Amino acid sequence: MRVKTVEQRNEFIDAAGHLFIQQGYAAVTMEAIAAEAGKSKVTLYNYFSSKEELFEAFVVQAGAGAVEELTKVYVEEDSARDILQRLGLALLRLVSRPDVIALDQLIIGEAKRYPELARIFFKNGPKRTVDALAEVMALCMESGKITASDAQLAALHFKGICAGDLIENLMWGTANVPTTRELQRISKDAANAFLNGYR
Repeated sequence: MRVKTVEQRNEFIDAAGHLFIQQGYAAVTMEAIAAEAGKSKVTLYNYFSSKEELFEAFVVQAGAGAVEELTKVYVEEDSARDILQRLGLALLRLVSRPDVIALDQLIIGEAKRYPELARIFFKNGPKRTVDALAEVMALCMESGKITASDAQLAALHFKGICAGDLIENLMWGTANVPTTRELQRISKDAANAFLNGYR
């Protein structure tokens, strides 16, 4: 009996992700993924039963760690402004990553033909991100740092203020990946604008 390993599983996910981005979801086969990983198709099927399952694993891996970082920015002793600036910076670092932008572009191109992919992406990407933002908003609300009645709505507002324009420009190729200093400026401006409406 073959022993499954995390390393080999990740090799398949990396290979699949590379092919999805380069060729589009429709064009990629399980055979191609196995070949890209340098493994047999039988071994691949021991880890993943379908291309869709592999795609979901790829989406989850793309956000691994980064989404969790969003919830770590809250420090009880800090001001709402400081917390939101850190939250904005963590969010911007995630959504401006070239691999994340490439995944966004892939979904836009494939969603009409494969609506299930869009649902998988939304559940494991944007929704997890907003849920993490909402967790921080809820903590700020409980401590009286911001005045809001709905943490989820506050999270959506903050995300829109912070990342909306940047994401669009990166997706359409009308802007370069911003520097850390530029991300810090955007997050600072977003925190100020958000607090003008929530304090």
